[in-house]
Formats: sequence, C-alpha cells, structure tokens
Amino acid sequence: MKKKRYVQIGGILNLLFVIFHLSFWELFDWPQTLASLSLDNWAIMQVLNIHTAYVLGIFAILSLVFPEELLTSRLGRLMGMGIAGFWVLRAVNQAVFWNIFSINAWIIIGVCLIVALLYLGPMFARPRREIRTIPPHLIK
Repeated sequence: MKKKRYVQIGGILNLLFVIFHLSFWELFDWPQTLASLSLDNWAIMQVLNIHTAYVLGIFAILSLVFPEELLTSRLGRLMGMGIAGFWVLRAVNQAVFWNIFSINAWIIIGVCLIVALLYLGPMFARPRREIRTIPPHLIK
C-alpha cells in the first residue's frame, strides 16, 4: 500500500471522530448530565469538545486533501508528527483518567495508537528500493 494511503485512512478515522464528538450531546445525554456542573464547568466541557471536533476536522482535511505534503514537506512532516502526538497523548490520557483495568480502556488506547501509527509509520518507513529487471531482449 502506498504511504499516502495510510495518511488518508487516518484522515477518514479523524473524520469519524469529528462525527463522534459532535454527537456527545445525544450519546452522553449532556443536556441532563452536564446540568449538575457549575456554569463554568458546563461551558468548558462543551467548548473543549467543539474545539476538539474542529481540530480533528483540520486533521481530516489535511490528511485527505494533502497526504503527499504531510509526508514530504518539512511543515507537513511536522504537522503529521503533531497529529500522531495528539493521538499518543489521547492514549496516555485514557490510561491516566479512566479505569486502566477496563477492556474498554485498552480498546480506546489501541485505537488511538493505531491512528498515531498511521501517521508515524509512513514518515519513518524506509523508502522502497527499486527492483530493476533485465529486459527480456538482453537475456541470451
């Protein structure tokens, strides 16, 4: 598979996470469950979630529209490492803030690390060596 395909798969996953984050209000019944928070904490939860969805949307657009640039330019590689870092940090946060002994925590950690590897793998993979074959007309 071409290196850019891994980045594009990462873009699709980031897009799915945008949809997931924008559905938090319904999935987690936020109108009801956040009502017990102070006004500041109620606002912080929702603002941070909206901004997380925005950042994931930017990651998706960059990955789907500019995969070659993410892998080849200095700025693109830095951005790709930043995207991978986001997902590694998310995996670490899962271990720190949720029950590490839960199978669900390990599934989430695994998904986050897979997304990170979709960006880091192509960046650090060795370039393929071109295999040259002898043209048939030169073989005697």
